Amino acid sequence: MKGTAPSSITKGYYDWCEFEAYTPYENRTAAEKQALILQKALDGKEGSYPSPLGIFTESVSLSFDAVADVFPMPRTKYIHSVGVVGGIKFVSSGDHEYTGLFEGADHGLVRFSSAKKPDSSGFTPGAGVKFFRDGKESANFVAMPSLDGQACSMSNFFAKDFTNHISATSAFALKLVAAKFWQASYCPLMVGVSDLAGEGGKFPYMLTLRPAKGVDVEIPCGNYSQGLANFAKLAVGTALFDVLATPAPEEPPKSIGQIVLTHALAPSQFGDEQLFFKHQYMEDDFALKEEWLEALRPELKDKCGMGCAGKVHPTVDKGCSSPFNPGQVLV
Repeated sequence: MKGTAPSSITKGYYDWCEFEAYTPYENRTAAEKQALILQKALDGKEGSYPSPLGIFTESVSLSFDAVADVFPMPRTKYIHSVGVVGGIKFVSSGDHEYTGLFEGADHGLVRFSSAKKPDSSGFTPGAGVKFFRDGKESANFVAMPSLDGQACSMSNFFAKDFTNHISATSAFALKLVAAKFWQASYCPLMVGVSDLAGEGGKFPYMLTLRPAKGVDVEIPCGNYSQGLANFAKLAVGTALFDVLATPAPEEPPKSIGQIVLTHALAPSQFGDEQLFFKHQYMEDDFALKEEWLEALRPELKDKCGMGCAGKVHPTVDKGCSSPFNPGQVLV
């Protein structure tokens, strides 16, 4: 399907498309979109870490509300600023009830980065995962082992499990960053995954990405550039993660498949400056699975980071101030 060329702002981000016979980006196949993004992302260049304090000067709501594979407007990544990008696929075990992309996804990409610039105190691994869909916007989620990161002595980037539900931190500076996400969600310690299942589909409460056996990338705290280069040692075809799905709160996780590398990981200035991973509100998942919210109610503050988490995320007018109230229940 052909269309008119996009606006000058959008065209600046999608300038690799052939606008003379322009096919709207979202109308393309998953394979085409993956190829277009990787063509730009695998540039082998490296961005830089700005002051993380800059995050307090902009709205984080864009991370949840924008629907795009690149930033819809110029924007700075104040955390997870520098990383690597590569192509992936999800190979389902077939032994589960989940639908949509959980049944298998051949065209995706992953971005690995440290939330803060590695230094003598260590680094903070994180992952952004994106799976493309034919004629429809991509589905995304983000995952980390924890906000607290890991010491330089634990130099393997894949030393711990990654999850889309992270634990609260006791570090004051990190608590401030986590609190910034109150602006967008009353459950800032979690992101949802219901979008991966498709409309009306079945999805788990939580995902755990367990590094596959033998996956090891050393991150020297004093030489992050070398650490980024070390990701290239992971060969195409490597199983990066065993994916475990937790069906509901307090239930045990079950393996549902693997994330496998299809395009080598490389530093990416495009990934650092333009690539976008939409965060899904956990409130979306709670609205579809109210029983999860009720099961969490006794420890909602600890699990979500706020006692007022519910089925509705904050509106723009409420999101600019802390709505923290342990006794408040939003339905």
